[in-house]
Amino acid sequence: MKVPLGWLAEWIPLPDRQTLEERLTVGGLEIEEVIETGPDLSAIRVGEVLERQAHPDADRLSVCRVDLGDGEPLEIVCGAPNVEAGQRVAVATHGVVLPGGLKIKRSKIRGVKSHGMICSEIELGLGEGKDGILVLDPEAPVGAPLSQVLPTGETVLDVEITPNRGDWVSMLGMAREVQTHFGGELTLPPCEPEESDSDAASEIAIQIDDRGGCHRYVGRILRGVKIGPSPEWLQQRLEAAGLRSVNNVVDATNLVMLEFGQPLHAFDLDKLRGGVVTVRAAKDGEKILSLDGEDRELRREDLVIADQQGAIAIAGVMGGAESEVDDTSTNLLLESAHFEPSRVRRTAKRLALRSDASYRFERGVDPAGQDRAADRAARLIQELAGGQVSRGRAVATGEPAPGTETIDLDPTRVNRLLGTSLSADEVAALLARVDIPCDINGDRLRCRPPSWRNDLHLQVDLIEEVARVFGYDCIEPTLQTAPLRSIELAPRRRIREDVRTALAGAGLTEIMTFSGCPPEDDDALRLASDDSRREHVALLNPIQAGDSVLRTHLLPSVLRAVRGNRARQVDRIAVFEVSRVFHGGTDRPDAWQEREPLQAVAAISESGAEDLWSSASVPPFFRAKGFGERMLADLGRTPEFRAGSDEPFLHPGGAGEFFVRGRRVACVGELHPETAAHFEIDAPTAVLVVDLDALDGLGAETPRYQEVSRHPRIRRDLALLVDAGTPAGELLQAVRKKAGASLLSVHLFDRYEGRGVPEGKLSLAFRMIFQRTDRTLTDTEVAEATEKVVQNLAKRFGAELR
Repeated sequence: MKVPLGWLAEWIPLPDRQTLEERLTVGGLEIEEVIETGPDLSAIRVGEVLERQAHPDADRLSVCRVDLGDGEPLEIVCGAPNVEAGQRVAVATHGVVLPGGLKIKRSKIRGVKSHGMICSEIELGLGEGKDGILVLDPEAPVGAPLSQVLPTGETVLDVEITPNRGDWVSMLGMAREVQTHFGGELTLPPCEPEESDSDAASEIAIQIDDRGGCHRYVGRILRGVKIGPSPEWLQQRLEAAGLRSVNNVVDATNLVMLEFGQPLHAFDLDKLRGGVVTVRAAKDGEKILSLDGEDRELRREDLVIADQQGAIAIAGVMGGAESEVDDTSTNLLLESAHFEPSRVRRTAKRLALRSDASYRFERGVDPAGQDRAADRAARLIQELAGGQVSRGRAVATGEPAPGTETIDLDPTRVNRLLGTSLSADEVAALLARVDIPCDINGDRLRCRPPSWRNDLHLQVDLIEEVARVFGYDCIEPTLQTAPLRSIELAPRRRIREDVRTALAGAGLTEIMTFSGCPPEDDDALRLASDDSRREHVALLNPIQAGDSVLRTHLLPSVLRAVRGNRARQVDRIAVFEVSRVFHGGTDRPDAWQEREPLQAVAAISESGAEDLWSSASVPPFFRAKGFGERMLADLGRTPEFRAGSDEPFLHPGGAGEFFVRGRRVACVGELHPETAAHFEIDAPTAVLVVDLDALDGLGAETPRYQEVSRHPRIRRDLALLVDAGTPAGELLQAVRKKAGASLLSVHLFDRYEGRGVPEGKLSLAFRMIFQRTDRTLTDTEVAEATEKVVQNLAKRFGAELR
């Protein structure tokens, strides 16, 4: 919001600008920019005329010696009749460019050198002025920039308004804030119009059908007005505040909006059909031509102002072209209303139609300010455009607007949170400065926020006000004296953090994506029609138009991130996300964890030329599987891998699942070609999907430590021929069970098919390590254990030694 200080000074006495800016900033107002609207005179300096002599070769010229406070006085030839010794004047020296574009240069005038110019008001761009030079205050400091001693235009503060402070979006709100910090008497502009005998309520009927959308609607009737341009003072005032002038009627409503923060709208009364104005919900598909010339299609959640034939305005956002005030308008209906902020905000956002009115309604206007604003606008229009104002107002009310409630405040809590030592009386006095009266009842205060402070609901809101008024810079810093206690994370939070740490520690990059998604993601994942993951929670106000539901799976969001990175020539991608997903299948209040399960999804996608240290030779599936195994090990769970998975988005020939104590906790696999094609991913990609709630329910295993043996290890390698479809994991489990207690470890170190291996067969090579902690094993013992393993594998899997 742009706040012209000259205008603000008409409402409340102001301190100097620097002090004002400092206190407003400390009080919570962010001043983004200070704008000077007049000509830039910073290069013009204050000079003192030390001596004036007549020009030796010209009757109307003078030769002046001028002191600028930084060295030898300058000799300047001046043609003004009013220049005299001892004056403080405005001096432009060599190289200075005046507001009109004239560049000052050293020159000879009738044989006398002149090193600058003593300026007049016209030359400085300050208006018509009088004949001769501009004579400054005798106390003006010599050498100072002229902009520091001479106001040359309006000073405007560009202030950032937080969404909860709708009361600040007006000159009245700014004046109250100044009064809070500096005191002074508020001066409000006159509001009461001169009324005729005709009764407004008999000339127009106001009806509110949507009582929750409109809390109060006030109408004022004016007849016989003359539309024309606004006077210069009004145009300049609006321009300084960032608005353009339209005509005297529209400008008057905009001025009142800036004054009191209450948006108004003027309808051409003769264009209203039926004599009844109704506030109602729009009909689905109803259309209106708005003032910006665009056809707008409305929905039932939108609020409109309508006559008996259709919508004439989008309530709180913008008026309609059919009832617009134009040069031929003579009779007006002035609207001053209080609309539900959330309704205005949703409509303005959906229509991408932000206006000065919606900006204020969204933040909440004073529910008690409609009458005053309507009266003030009627009086202004009467002064600017003539006409007669009908007696009284046409008023309709809906459901009462949510009012401010009495809040109990404990002064000891104020001091505890702020680190102050204020008494109850001092707290009450500070709150009184922001118009919050307090009754002291023992050691507590009963506080009543004013109607325009819709942001005050809790004790902490009042404590913030105490801090603002007292001054954050006045609170003495103190050392923390409270005992520090460790925080026990909730189990769900702990498993979430543990999974994030494990995956990040494995080298993956964490990403965060929006929770909304398009319903078409279900088809991209190839989910069955009866899959519960197709039951979504719909979004009433999605961040992006297409993302109309909450996601039931993280995978589409992660795959979109993969696609975005690949589109930017990132060849090696390893990312993950840990977040909630949302299922719409149950409404039981106690089933929130079923509706919002925790999930982790990782994706590995690699393509491009290998380099010296590349891991691209390892297929993404095995990398994803390795990440899963490492993550589960880091979490203290011993995983069992089983080949195959029924997840439809995984390749049926390259997928598997992790089990912990018989419970499925994760699946891993290559992306199904159809799913990959939908997300436009053309590189080999594997994904890991982890059910965090299943993991949390199992709990971590207690680690067991084993003594490091001093005795030698014995290694045996087995190369076995098995059927091509035999899972290596099952072979490993069989080896561990049959090799006996002396087996230290076993792992698969080679896989081969091709020349020398019969068709339909596969060669798998396992390395077994035997060792005991109490003695050295003999070759005979190892041979016997190895033979048992071979016989068991031959019996169960038809395995043959190569």
